[in-house]
Amino acid sequence: MSLINVLNISFQAGTKKLFDNLSFSIEPGDRIGLVGHNGCGKSSLLSLLLNRQTPDDGRIQIQRGLKVGSVEQFVPEGLAELTMLDSLLDTIEFDERLSRKYEAETLLYSLGFSNDQFKQKMAELSGGQKSLILFARAIIKEPELILLDEPGNHMDVSAMNALKQFLSQPQVPAFLMISHDRDLLDSVTNRTLWLRDERCYSFALPYSLARLALADQDEAAAKTRASEEKQIDKLKVSAKRLATWGKVYDNEDLARKAKTMEKRVDKLEANKTFISQGTGLSLSVDTELLRSKQLFTFENERITAPDGRLLYAIDELVFRPGDRIALLGINGSGKSSCIKSLLANSEKDIGQQTTTRFNPNVRIGYFDQELELFDQPISIFDWLLEHSHAQADDITQTLIHWGFAYRDHSRLVNRLSGGERARLVLLGFQLEQPNLLIMDEPTNHIDLQGKEQLEQELMADGLSLLLTSHDKLFIERVATRYWLIEAGQLKEIHDLNDFYRSLDTTIHDSLNNHPNRDTSIDSVARPRNNNSSTSVAGEDTGSTTNEELLLERVYQLETLLTEDKARKKKFQKPKKQQQWQNELEELLGQL
Repeated sequence: MSLINVLNISFQAGTKKLFDNLSFSIEPGDRIGLVGHNGCGKSSLLSLLLNRQTPDDGRIQIQRGLKVGSVEQFVPEGLAELTMLDSLLDTIEFDERLSRKYEAETLLYSLGFSNDQFKQKMAELSGGQKSLILFARAIIKEPELILLDEPGNHMDVSAMNALKQFLSQPQVPAFLMISHDRDLLDSVTNRTLWLRDERCYSFALPYSLARLALADQDEAAAKTRASEEKQIDKLKVSAKRLATWGKVYDNEDLARKAKTMEKRVDKLEANKTFISQGTGLSLSVDTELLRSKQLFTFENERITAPDGRLLYAIDELVFRPGDRIALLGINGSGKSSCIKSLLANSEKDIGQQTTTRFNPNVRIGYFDQELELFDQPISIFDWLLEHSHAQADDITQTLIHWGFAYRDHSRLVNRLSGGERARLVLLGFQLEQPNLLIMDEPTNHIDLQGKEQLEQELMADGLSLLLTSHDKLFIERVATRYWLIEAGQLKEIHDLNDFYRSLDTTIHDSLNNHPNRDTSIDSVARPRNNNSSTSVAGEDTGSTTNEELLLERVYQLETLLTEDKARKKKFQKPKKQQQWQNELEELLGQL
């Protein structure tokens, strides 16, 4: 029996229609990724499923007694001074807290936390750690279905790996998750619901395979539509010719045939195959290649925290024109401090700069993950006027090209969604034409299609980029070099997988150090109710799950190789291709 049935619902937010006759179901054991461009209604759909809003038409049937858990977006008031362990116990009935303390500890271990961290206050945690605790607060309630809205936002790679490993376990209850992280979706989901054109496209596939299936579906629809329009055009010509002959020769039979043909045209017009309108977005970023040997140089630099504490040292690193460098490190290692130090030095005159020295011709475009520049009540148009040197007409035309209707140019920027704010920053880059982009978590708020468009633009010849991101696939595709913060040093590494393997080892060691590690995580992840409709995998689940993960990684590597080889020779990455090929052969050997 279905957990939830959505039957022909329609919903409008203000003047914007989001859904029209939307239908789908959520079954026991489903692991669903809900995707679609910014503003298509993903969060509104979750709100409808949680009964926080009511559809304008249609209905939503929920299985009687179903326990639905949702992951909070922000830390609730009153939790800031609680420890992470107490914040979990806070969700449990008071008289059960002592007996279930072990479950809370087990869950924290499974999410990568150590015993020493259990007493840390919520206010002291990083954004990614807070997100994991909010996820744990939903899990500890033992739901049969979990609804998650961007659980990976603000998570560093370590927290994201912990979330991915937890959601991959077969005993985790059914879930529906909004996410813009392809690697997360491909790793943990088995279905994809794609919201587009006020409709829902359902695929029994993880995201990357669903995207290919949707593209095939679009291509087939376009061919069918072209054939239909060709037939309609022929009938129109024939109908007009018959009508003319009927009139010229006063022939009622010809006139009747013409009218019959016109009715057939009307019927064909009404039933033409639907063609998607797409998102209407363009994330073009145009930069020039400086004619110099370097954009900036770190030499004997020391990066410190706001309180003056030394975070790490840098012996010597050179950033050259055309480099696309990913800045790596666990959360709290000092990536943002490095970026702030760079930006502060870039604003100084050449003679006042520290051992971090900039080429005088550098023009920086900065993408702030917190998007703090939008915390002011001014219009979209005025914000761009203030943050660019573009003329009013250019701003208006560019906004319209990027999908901001003219009537929306007066909307206040502090009321925009995260995705809309991110698009405005990128739009500003197009207007300003910087030649060095510094982007701190640029993929946090951008939808999947926008992220893929951004990838292509960031791989343009000559573009120079320093970025941080928790999206492994994004880094693999965009970055050409890697700088890692580790053991008090910022140094260059040459294999991205070395960094991710060290994270997996850290999480594995954390689980092995659990004092009660012999007890299965089932006690936390699976609902207690023996009559629950949530399906549980068979006994030999560990090997199956591992095999599925290997197959998913094989697919990712094959995709990376195919896409890179399809590019022009000068844009290809031979070293990356060899790394991917070596890893692929190793995985195939394991399989």
